[in-house]
Amino acid sequence: MHHTSATRAHWIIALGAIVVVGSTFLQWWQSGDGAGLPELKGIGISDGPTFLMFLICVTTLLLVTLPFASERPISIDHPLTYLGLFVAAVASYVWRAVQLFTNQPQSLLPWPPTRGIGFWLAAAGLALLARGVFEVFEERRRRLY
Repeated sequence: MHHTSATRAHWIIALGAIVVVGSTFLQWWQSGDGAGLPELKGIGISDGPTFLMFLICVTTLLLVTLPFASERPISIDHPLTYLGLFVAAVASYVWRAVQLFTNQPQSLLPWPPTRGIGFWLAAAGLALLARGVFEVFEERRRRLY
């Protein structure tokens, strides 16, 4: 295992990816108030963009663990790779938010958050992922100087 395999940034990226993966198995929207309309609920992973976000975050977890399986540095373990995966995850999250807004405007901002905990938890996981990607770039910059 080489010296850069377990940096703080990689741990933050892994934590953010785990949070996003976990959020895809939770409820993302709910419509109906129970006072006449039937309640409808949707789990995140049952939709295309959220499933894509799940796959992207699982790929990110695999990328974080890849250096542990090697004796030397891996060329794909690069800040731009993490940035690309993060941008793809954010794009799929925004895509799903747009779908929620166009199909069920009353459920886009499920307030209180218990009406769509997965939606909000995914946003928190993406924020952690963003922080980890930022720190990967900072570590790389510090090593270059």
